[in-house]
Amino acid sequence: MKESEFKKIVLKYIEKKVKDLKKIEWDSLAHLSILMDLEKKFPNKITSIKKVSEANSYKSLLQLLKKKNIINSD
Repeated sequence: MKESEFKKIVLKYIEKKVKDLKKIEWDSLAHLSILMDLEKKFPNKITSIKKVSEANSYKSLLQLLKKKNIINSD
């Protein structure tokens, strides 16, 4: 998945206008929705990642998914 696709998924669940997405954190409902959306695209890969439930910001989740080769830079 490209980083731009990941950004679209995150923006779908965040209710704020965002200037710098890398600084934004989200609530637990948005976090769960983002993870469920990612899990649909990558079955059995997202939930098996350690600390994915703790990555409640764009930057931390992006870094984690890049580390696991799920997201590639555009």
